[in-house]
Amino acid sequence: MRIRPLLSLPLLFAIGGCLAPPGRIDGENYPASGPPFISDQAPRIDSEATLPLQENLIHRVVLLGDAGAPMESEPVLAALTRWADVYADDTTVIFLGDNVYPAGVEEDAITEGEEILRKQIVATTADRIFVPGNHDWGRPGRGRLMRQQEYVDANGAEFIPRDGCPGPVLRTIVAPTEGGPRGISAIVFDIDPWYFNLESVGDCPGNKTPEEMADALGEMLRTHQDQWLIVGAHHPLRTGGPHGGFTRGAVGDFITGFIYLIFGTLQDTTEEQYQEIMAPVETALASSPPAIYAAGHDHNIQVLKGGDQADFQIVSGAGATVRVSDGDVTDIEGTLFAHGHAGFVVVDFVRTDEGERALLHVVETGHDAPVFSMDLGMR
Repeated sequence: MRIRPLLSLPLLFAIGGCLAPPGRIDGENYPASGPPFISDQAPRIDSEATLPLQENLIHRVVLLGDAGAPMESEPVLAALTRWADVYADDTTVIFLGDNVYPAGVEEDAITEGEEILRKQIVATTADRIFVPGNHDWGRPGRGRLMRQQEYVDANGAEFIPRDGCPGPVLRTIVAPTEGGPRGISAIVFDIDPWYFNLESVGDCPGNKTPEEMADALGEMLRTHQDQWLIVGAHHPLRTGGPHGGFTRGAVGDFITGFIYLIFGTLQDTTEEQYQEIMAPVETALASSPPAIYAAGHDHNIQVLKGGDQADFQIVSGAGATVRVSDGDVTDIEGTLFAHGHAGFVVVDFVRTDEGERALLHVVETGHDAPVFSMDLGMR
């Protein structure tokens, strides 16, 4: 009598897996318990022993996502302090969404949500920009997101795009000067208003549709194409992680299959709605490709060739150790680095005799030196 339900488990797992969105990708997994994937085509450089010190630094940008479930003493945030505060006046940290797990700053758990944000904010005295992710929204309506925005604003950091609107928003990080730096700017946007805020997105100034938002993004890219540009959002264009179709494991695929059945979305790149929103964004990026497109969403670290949309694409969603926990990720076309390990990505813009260069470093917990460094080239 007790055996019969167990016999149905394989069938249930099969059904759960089939309910998940299409587009599964296969490949070897590169979890934290093993070495990362590093492509032979990656223009690697030897990371200097002096790092995180960097000679001839113009500015440092730290890209860190999905940090919204910090442990009491979070190793990722300890590493952030080390890398950001050494040049606090010349560093900008961009938190790439999912800043408060599991569902934003909830009305009956405001203290807990604000404490999660506080740990991230006090981890560095550098400039801090917080971009919203799907877990920051939590559910339809702007309430949880607005509570996060208010707390971030009140504690010396910046939350953009604002008021549950999609953006895009441009922030000058280093202004261009005659005979000086060519300039560094960040452009951020959020696609979640079209998932969670359909009733209120019409109140946003302009950009009420993905096409309108993409048009504004394209204009910003064209206007600032002579600068170093980083386009940041929570959602990636491409990823070799679960949100790109890589397996979450038998149990994970089973659970997420039923989530997809009930809610109709996991915000995976393979979903029709996701692709419809991102299609005009990709067109805008291709019109004037930035140096970097950076996102989180998947709980791993990836560096990819940028294709038509950017020089390089970065997935940096490994900001909370407990959320990574030997994260799943594989290599896909164009992957230069992939690892399911807690950490973040640092981009140093430096002066050289030939001009300005961008140097990328992957910083992982448990390592004093970067586990991967590469030259992003000169502009």
